[in-house]
Amino acid sequence: MPNVDVRSLSVCIQALQTAIAHNNFLFQSSTVDKDDYEESSYMFELELAKLVEIYKVEEEAGNTQIPLELLLKPPFDALL
Repeated sequence: MPNVDVRSLSVCIQALQTAIAHNNFLFQSSTVDKDDYEESSYMFELELAKLVEIYKVEEEAGNTQIPLELLLKPPFDALL
């Protein structure tokens, strides 16, 4: 596995959670296409799951400062 900048990884995990929340908020608008919403939600959630798996490996190796359980907010804490 390539060298991982754990600080950037934690920022990306938090940013993706925020992006998903904003995407869900925007979907409430009548101008949002359902297919576009579903595609972007799937993309965000897939990438979040990938980053969480990488973070788990780094956490097990003792390379993280923030426990993953503190980074993941509901409903994403189910990824633990």
